[in-house]
Amino acid sequence: MVSTKVLLGLGSVISVGAVSFVGYLYSQSNKETFRSKYRLALIDDSEDTAWNKKLAELLKGSPKNKGLVDSKGKNNISSLKAACQEIYDSYFSHNLMDDFKNFCSKNYSDYFGSKQTIAADTDLNGKWDTFKSKTSSDLEGEIRKIHESKKNSSSEPSDWKQLLFNECKKISSSIFEGDIKGYQEFCTK
Repeated sequence: MVSTKVLLGLGSVISVGAVSFVGYLYSQSNKETFRSKYRLALIDDSEDTAWNKKLAELLKGSPKNKGLVDSKGKNNISSLKAACQEIYDSYFSHNLMDDFKNFCSKNYSDYFGSKQTIAADTDLNGKWDTFKSKTSSDLEGEIRKIHESKKNSSSEPSDWKQLLFNECKKISSSIFEGDIKGYQEFCTK
């Protein structure tokens, strides 16, 4: 007959094993892929203009991902698409982030079709009254913070255009994650 101590010990081992296995499964299922995290920034196979732009960036750049390094040597869109598909399906990793951002994703400047990101703070000339009249709900992120810090000025602040232009440049090269209120109106032309 099996002793109670043996049964308790065996039960404990099985319990620890089950908890460990469930924890492992949870950690694996909880990992996010680039595809799920940045679904709005993925480049569709049919977006030739975006792929051509990314290939040009790849040829100038220094990718770390082996697939992208190989693609750079082949200098063709189909190998770039294949390398990016691998990254899209990879678990999110900071090691792949720069390669994804630079060679495999749409950023804000890519997203708005015929509109271009403003090229200088002078592109904001004549927009102070419009910017000042916005409410907090009309703007988002750093654009809202700039607005909040300047909106009560009795005259046009000398630095608001430079602050907003710098933020527009930063956003335009960021991975597209959805509309940022105020970006299209003030950062594109």
